Amino acid sequence: MQIESRHVNPGQLLLDPNNYRFHDLPGYRRVNRTRYAEAGVQERALQFLKDTAAFDLNALRDSIISNGFVPFEQIVVETYISEGNETKYVVIEGNRRTAALKTLLSDDSGGSLDLKKEILTTIQNFSVIEIVGTDAERSNYQKTLMAIRHVAGIREWGPYQQARLVVEMYDNEEGAFGPVAQRIGITAREVARRYRASKALEQMEKDDEFGEYAEPRLYTFFHEAVSQPKVREWLSFSDQNYAAENAEARRIFYELLSSREIDGVRAAPKLQNASQQVRQLKDIVTKPVPLKILADPEKSFEDAVRAAEAETPQDETGVLEHNLGIALQALRQPSIDAWLSPDDRARQIWKELVGVVDKIRKFMPDDEST
Repeated sequence: MQIESRHVNPGQLLLDPNNYRFHDLPGYRRVNRTRYAEAGVQERALQFLKDTAAFDLNALRDSIISNGFVPFEQIVVETYISEGNETKYVVIEGNRRTAALKTLLSDDSGGSLDLKKEILTTIQNFSVIEIVGTDAERSNYQKTLMAIRHVAGIREWGPYQQARLVVEMYDNEEGAFGPVAQRIGITAREVARRYRASKALEQMEKDDEFGEYAEPRLYTFFHEAVSQPKVREWLSFSDQNYAAENAEARRIFYELLSSREIDGVRAAPKLQNASQQVRQLKDIVTKPVPLKILADPEKSFEDAVRAAEAETPQDETGVLEHNLGIALQALRQPSIDAWLSPDDRARQIWKELVGVVDKIRKFMPDDEST
């Protein structure tokens, strides 16, 4: 068996209607090879690729629209039939890319898309690899190729490495999330998350006290943190300078990520599982008592979680009691010095609080207002 390079146009390529990607999709039925070239069979295969969210065809289309078709991984085909002077090829590897190319050309010719000439040129004619040999040789090669690509798989970069590339593309070239997303082939929202998380980790790296503990493996914790609105709000994460501006919250978060010494014994960081624990933080950081437990070096993360769960109200009465408890706890926090010399803002808030309490007292029964 051998392989040969061929130049083709998308019209010569037939999607594989028995693509392994389709086997677990509702409505999939195996198609006899003799019917591969039928218009209905090809349309059904294309529809599978377009309609299945997991295939994310739109992201690939956006990347091609931005960069042109870059065949760094060439589409692999085998000859199917010859029709007149044009040979048809079945796609063995690259059905998703083929579908993206076909739909882009169709949209351009139909007027719903205006591709730049230089982009269109890369789509209209490109190089593929054809496998040539006996039926048995080609079948064996196809299965080996599938195993290498989709079972053993190409080793993708880790989240930290991906984020560093995003930062470089944003800072040095694009200056906007949308263009970076189009070039990479992911959503602008995901680009933004990677950028924020990478910058948040950089901030820890520059911290005088905690910089020595900052390392690439912590990236996933920052990715989860900037993805959780309540945690992001607690940190006062700014989208102007891409940094956490609440110094106290930032210090607590860094401590959770750093090993610490207790009674001469080095203890592991409290945060060990980014996907689970950082998501649990959102229920802790909005409650004074659980947050205080979280910051206590002698208390565990689980202690804070249990305290937060104990404070979670189950009904409207519980919500009122919960909020009153938070208010009472907050009033008990300041030192006597703070109460004796409040600033103007504190005085104003206190007056507003007293006013609210007086209004509530008027509607409460006498035995409960005294």
